Amino acid sequence: MIQKAASALITWARQRKPDFVVGGVEQPYLLRWFLIPRNPVFNVYLHCFLRDDDDRALHDHPWPWCSILLSGGYIEHTIAAGGIHRRRERSAPSIKLSGPRRAHRIELLKIRDFVASQPGNDTPISCWTLFITGPRLRTWGFHCPERGWVDWREFTDPNDKGMTGPGCGDQSAERQA
Repeated sequence: MIQKAASALITWARQRKPDFVVGGVEQPYLLRWFLIPRNPVFNVYLHCFLRDDDDRALHDHPWPWCSILLSGGYIEHTIAAGGIHRRRERSAPSIKLSGPRRAHRIELLKIRDFVASQPGNDTPISCWTLFITGPRLRTWGFHCPERGWVDWREFTDPNDKGMTGPGCGDQSAERQA
């Protein structure tokens, strides 16, 4: 039943334009559909990940959140207390609950992970999530290796909040969005 509902939701989304595109129209990173009118208390989004999160920094969120993986899979990178890196593979169906301040990064699975005859094929496999947020409790940002926490407005492009800008302050800001 859950898979049938997930398939119906994904089919619905594919028939209309996303409400927000992250990473630019030419090479989008994430497509977002608003499933209920946006409001300050509770939001529900459908996300289609097309590329990995920027690999220069983990990011956090401004609210408590729940992500339900509907289709596909990904590797989630987190940092535990003491700076210990954790890497966990998630596949549909999967549920993740988290609070603000918890930094993570999404890395999509690649074709090479599933097709033995294509060990060097780094083509990402898209995945779909239902993303539910609570009320905004703080601003959000990126956890840069050298600078520490960086507000999202400094990390992203000031002219297009869907694009990466200066990032962590390095010179490779155009690498990913």
